[in-house]
Amino acid sequence: MTDEPTDADNRSLGDTAESLESTLMADLGETLVGLASYEDGEYDVLYRDEAASSQYAASDIRAILEHIQLEAIGTAVYEEYHGESLHATVRVYDTLVTITVPVEETTGLVVVVRNDDKHDPYSIIETVENAV
Repeated sequence: MTDEPTDADNRSLGDTAESLESTLMADLGETLVGLASYEDGEYDVLYRDEAASSQYAASDIRAILEHIQLEAIGTAVYEEYHGESLHATVRVYDTLVTITVPVEETTGLVVVVRNDDKHDPYSIIETVENAV
């Protein structure tokens, strides 16, 4: 066995997110509202259901992603307190569920789904972790 990186190790977060988009679309269908990535202060919205997210201006979405990234920077503190890895943060709102999966300290993926009880957040987290 070698220690050389595989093709999967060399994929950028953007490449991973693009392939994840098709997987999530197939798995979640109309339940999927949005998919975004954040990396070192940069944000990329890969998928956005316009009907479900019409109340948010592009600047609102950017602000939300900035706050998510700032919160993710503190992940290491929570991991130290609990002595375990933090795999995701899930926020449940009246109509939406936001699932943030940190990849590194300033890098991660955000999946937004309708709060319709059709999909388990744990399975979505597992799908994202498998893609990474």
